Amino acid sequence: MKHRAGRLVNRLELGGLLSMGHSQDTGWAAAYWGCAMAHAVGHVLNVPVLRVVSKSALMPTLAAWSRCRGCPRLLVAALLASATGDTLMEQGLLYPGMATYAAAHACYVTLFARGLERTRWQVLAAYTGAGSAIVAVLWPRLGPLRRSVAAYSVMLTATAVTSGWYDRRTGSGGALFLISDALIGTRLAGHDFPSRAPLVGLTYTIGQYQLASGVVAHHRQQRIQVAAKGNGATCLKQS
Repeated sequence: MKHRAGRLVNRLELGGLLSMGHSQDTGWAAAYWGCAMAHAVGHVLNVPVLRVVSKSALMPTLAAWSRCRGCPRLLVAALLASATGDTLMEQGLLYPGMATYAAAHACYVTLFARGLERTRWQVLAAYTGAGSAIVAVLWPRLGPLRRSVAAYSVMLTATAVTSGWYDRRTGSGGALFLISDALIGTRLAGHDFPSRAPLVGLTYTIGQYQLASGVVAHHRQQRIQVAAKGNGATCLKQS
């Protein structure tokens, strides 16, 4: 009887981990995609207030969603640093915005490095080549922004590489984040085009969601595995 009761408790504990956050996070997820839609509308209709407010609210809602699902604190820090960068960039404050985005990348790289189970040098080589090529193309027309853009590109590439090592979903997010910032770089270098701004918003919004949801899923799976091992040991003791 004790053995059966123990197994029942173990199943309930695992079920609790599997369902954790589902009853609380639906609203935050809806808010995130709602802000994304509002930001897109702000661009299409050229409404600066709507664009700034919706962009500033994007990452805090994603951080709240992630926290409801038991994410690591470093992910929240990365998202809130990104939120600060979003607000600064929407107000045209380029250098402070780049600095806070760099802080977000530092959080991401630290988070991914802690959870690495394998490294693939092909990913490192591919992103190093891509990042170098992007900077080389933009370099002649960046002027005084050259050093800042080059330094920031190192952090951006580091996020792309480590996210690719961490998990497939986070890897797609890191790739989209790099594309988004590369599109911003084209404007800084004077290579603007009509659909650039919507593409920046689309790749950034999806990219950050992929990064956050990938970390949440990975962290949740690790907790379930730890709980399962602990419950298995408990069952052995009870038997």
